[in-house]
Amino acid sequence: MRHRDLREVGVKAAERNFDRLRKQAEENVAASNMLISQLKEDIAAQSALVEQGRDLRHRLEHSEANSNSLQAEIDGLMTALSEARGEITTLSAKLAASRNVEAGAAVTNSTRKPGTVGCKTGGPEMVQVAQAKEDLYGDLTGLIVRGLRRGNEEDLFDCIQTGRNGTLHFKLALERGSRTDNYEDVQLTYRPQLDVDRDSDLMELLPDYLVEEITFPRSHASKFYSRVIKSLSERTD
Repeated sequence: MRHRDLREVGVKAAERNFDRLRKQAEENVAASNMLISQLKEDIAAQSALVEQGRDLRHRLEHSEANSNSLQAEIDGLMTALSEARGEITTLSAKLAASRNVEAGAAVTNSTRKPGTVGCKTGGPEMVQVAQAKEDLYGDLTGLIVRGLRRGNEEDLFDCIQTGRNGTLHFKLALERGSRTDNYEDVQLTYRPQLDVDRDSDLMELLPDYLVEEITFPRSHASKFYSRVIKSLSERTD
């Protein structure tokens, strides 16, 4: 009897232990299933984020390509605009110079004495030849001499130099001296006619010595002019 009671107690204890272990196992399985489900959701969310990231990257690459294309187009338009402005300035300067020559010829004709038959045709022809030479020189070099004002101490040349980077308006003062003066002693003074509002871009490109007034020997005129051409013609990019 006692042995049977002990066995029943052992069986019941084993059943209770089994039930406890089964319940614990079921809880563990449920927790594992929940964790697996959550991990699957996280993986799905991360996959969606990865796909969104790829889509955004493709859009960004496309936008950058469009931006580069637009920037290249803008640069081309700015270059064309700068060239057009330079051509307009050149044509305006040539027109002004031509009008000055015509006005000078008219004054010469009006003040010519009667009876000077030889000068009647020679004067205008000489003016036309001089203008043709000046036009050709301007076409070849981009330099336009708008006018000359002669004074007691200096001759003042009003000049415009055109180039890839813009148009430079300046005046050159040539010191007047006697015929016996040494060529090396004659001085030239460069006076830039720059406007901050109009020429701000050009002033950033020019070297300092072309932004302010400078004086140099006439023998250095070719060296000075080559530096002007270099500053206005060299690419800046």
